[in-house]
Amino acid sequence: MDATRRADIVEKMRQQTKREALKDPVKRQRLQNYLAIAQPLLDDLAKLGYEIDTLDDLRHLGRPWKAALPVLLRWLPRIDDLGVKESIVRCLSVPWVGRKATAQLVEEFGKYAAIDAVHVQDLSHLSSAAFIKHLGTIKLHDPRASLAWAIGNALSIVDLKGFEKQIIELCRNPKYGIARQMVVLSLYRVRDPEAEETALNLLNDEDVKLHAIIALGRIKSKRALFELEKLISDKRVTIRKEARKSITKITR
Repeated sequence: MDATRRADIVEKMRQQTKREALKDPVKRQRLQNYLAIAQPLLDDLAKLGYEIDTLDDLRHLGRPWKAALPVLLRWLPRIDDLGVKESIVRCLSVPWVGRKATAQLVEEFGKYAAIDAVHVQDLSHLSSAAFIKHLGTIKLHDPRASLAWAIGNALSIVDLKGFEKQIIELCRNPKYGIARQMVVLSLYRVRDPEAEETALNLLNDEDVKLHAIIALGRIKSKRALFELEKLISDKRVTIRKEARKSITKITR
């Protein structure tokens, strides 16, 4: 399926979702609030030729949005609404952003990632794919938690060169809870000798244990083998499964 056809299908699905939202008074009010806050940003994007109804539409236009990057970066720190800010973050969660957004994402992570882990502690050992399925529910009950995880996910995608120390510090700080998951997962991309040590220590942090296991496998950390072998008998299926995968990667 070509990009144009795929974009058309996605757009039809999005329009259907909007129509359904407009039928629900609560969802309709939420959408109207979102649009009222996002309108100045949408107007700036329209000047660049991006005629979109919501920021999320930007990612489904079927064409690049590199020209929109300066506008997104300018508005990211100026927006306080959690939903609109998360939409901006998701637009920045692409590899071609490079290092242009990394500094701002690190700063935003520090602002929003210190969340109440009680709301999401049951999800700490889900795989990333399984966790993503719960984000919609999390967003309804705790938009801050959803935003924090989205920022962490963005940091796992963009270029981290020059920000190695900051990323390691974010991973080490337990106050950021499970919002660190994807940042921890990206430790294998951090070219710093402390990255491996950090991942090893995080095997004792239940909030990010699963992601530390995966990171150690990608780092090919021989130092981790002893601890990973102990985890093969863990009571949690995902922990056992990822521990075996990482051992295989390290010893291959």
